[in-house]
Amino acid sequence: MVDDSLSMAEQLADLIHLQTGLRVLACSRPEAAISAIQEYPIKVVLLDQRMPIKSGTDLYQEIREISASVKAVMVTGEANSSEVGQALSLGFSDYLAKGDISRLCEVVLKWHLQYEVDQASELKINTLEPLFTERKRFSLLGGHVRYHLVAMQVLDNSYVPSEAWSTIQQINAGQEKKYTFSASVKETFIVESSLQYSIKGSLSSEVARKSRLGARVESAVTRMIKKSRTSETTVTDSVEETYRLPEESSDPADNYVKSRHIESAPIYKRLRLSIVKSCSCCREDVLTPLLVLVFDDAYATRQTDYFRDGTVNTIDTGQIRLPR
Repeated sequence: MVDDSLSMAEQLADLIHLQTGLRVLACSRPEAAISAIQEYPIKVVLLDQRMPIKSGTDLYQEIREISASVKAVMVTGEANSSEVGQALSLGFSDYLAKGDISRLCEVVLKWHLQYEVDQASELKINTLEPLFTERKRFSLLGGHVRYHLVAMQVLDNSYVPSEAWSTIQQINAGQEKKYTFSASVKETFIVESSLQYSIKGSLSSEVARKSRLGARVESAVTRMIKKSRTSETTVTDSVEETYRLPEESSDPADNYVKSRHIESAPIYKRLRLSIVKSCSCCREDVLTPLLVLVFDDAYATRQTDYFRDGTVNTIDTGQIRLPR
């Protein structure tokens, strides 16, 4: 994000990162933007047109000499129609008025995905993961719709939904209990219910409705995760622990633990999938970001102590990975 107001650039960069998960750099000077293009694999640049040192269009021409594939979006509240036309003729991908800033994250995500699709098309080496093909009904031309997985971005390697925690053992004051850790997870692949931004539509309902497509997406993503997974985490068949709590104290000043809960929750990888839906009849490609959770064969554990005075203390007790 390049704006002559550094505070504005930083605010917009924070907004984009918060709502898309993309890494964003903010700068206010042209030389800083050029250095960023040279140092980092920038995919999308957002350029203010009216800047005192160098205009957005002039800066973009320098950027293209370094990275011809980068996508550029003009973001300004002052550019006139001729400047917008010039920007598009120079290769800008899009234009966004600052008065329409609510669409900023959607536009950035759209062109980020388009960059990935363009790169995949150029490589031509199985970058487009085929998922599913279906024939269109009532089509005299034998049309079909194809789905491809273009890219997979890991947003969180150890994502634990807050509602997923459950108590697997409870020990009260004066008790001693032994337990062996065992757990099961109902859903190993979850399509998150709400997508913050869509390009031309949402595939979440289609994945839920088309069981074959959903199965193909899950299979492809699981296979890619297993290929990239490291063996740093110890494999554990079972964990046996013994817990004992002291008896209740008769001393009013003694703030003892009344109850201890041993809790666990499944760990997921939180991913954004870039999926392309191609229609052979209308020649339209729909790019859609799909947010999914994939169970990573591991569980987070924690210990929650409930004290006499009503206070609660939670301690992280690590992870347990199931046999692969």
